[in-house]
Amino acid sequence: MDRILHLIPAKVDGCAYHRIEIPMHNLQGYDLAQSTVLDGVADKDLQQMQLVVFHGSGSLLNAEGQIKRLKKMGLPYVVDVDDSWDLDDKHLLHEHYKKVAAKKLITIMKGASAVTTTISRLAYKIKKHNKNVVVVPNAIAMNEPQWQLNEASSNAYGWVGGVHHIEDIRLLVTAFRRFHKENIIDLALGGWSQFNEVYTLFEIWFSGNGVYDKYKRIEGRDVYNYGYIYDEMNVCLVPLVENKFNICKSPLKLIEAGFKNKACIVSNTAPYNDDFTSEHVLFVDNKYDWYEAVMKLHNEPNYILDLKGALNNYVKEKFEIKKVNHLRSQLYRTVIDGR
Repeated sequence: MDRILHLIPAKVDGCAYHRIEIPMHNLQGYDLAQSTVLDGVADKDLQQMQLVVFHGSGSLLNAEGQIKRLKKMGLPYVVDVDDSWDLDDKHLLHEHYKKVAAKKLITIMKGASAVTTTISRLAYKIKKHNKNVVVVPNAIAMNEPQWQLNEASSNAYGWVGGVHHIEDIRLLVTAFRRFHKENIIDLALGGWSQFNEVYTLFEIWFSGNGVYDKYKRIEGRDVYNYGYIYDEMNVCLVPLVENKFNICKSPLKLIEAGFKNKACIVSNTAPYNDDFTSEHVLFVDNKYDWYEAVMKLHNEPNYILDLKGALNNYVKEKFEIKKVNHLRSQLYRTVIDGR
């Protein structure tokens, strides 16, 4: 049986979790091995492999040196890329990518036997550097405990995410101010961390600088447990600024929310309006529409139930890991047979 080495960092982040680790656990027909950084894998161990698979650039410290080593061995590799390397100038990592990270990732993509990615728009950008690109959508493993359905513990309208969403959350501030005055809507911030100043800013916006009594913070969890955050809200707010970086993202937030049976209010922009329609989510066009959208759902609880059901059924049909992982399996077979 052909052996594949998956490179997964010691501290697994969301990208490694969704794009490498969970797909690996659901891959059939191969002998699977795992390590952290390619630079630390001995030649004698690499020679037992038929393929190396990893995400992004973090698994190769000396990218050019490791690519040469693999080429010398005749050992192909597949790299997964789930975000654009062309960041907008307001992104927190803009300067790092501009000076260092983008060049390294492009070098890795050029040397790969194939690249996997999340959506066709990003695949088009990747093809400038590697013609062999396969779109494998983000997906959820329904047997993972954190993605099991649980009843919402509150009626909160909440957001779940990381620190790179300042401009996105800013879209909600106008609505937040009205909620704070009217004292009707429960708000929740998911992923909060006391050790990060960005979450401090988010909390100021959500809580009206600490005075809104219908606000609750939900502390962040690791990648194996963050799905439980969704259990503490009833409706997910999914704002996204339309820019060159964001339109190349995957609709992962809607996929996650759908598996957790949440209704979603979402910015009417790519990637969300690529795969989802008004049957599945409630779209908003600008920052002034968020208030009206939330109040619409607040006043029409049956509409919330309709959106939940439609989104849950849709994501289970299209974005369950076993229904998309065959694309990886087929690609890996093609690469191994062609080495």
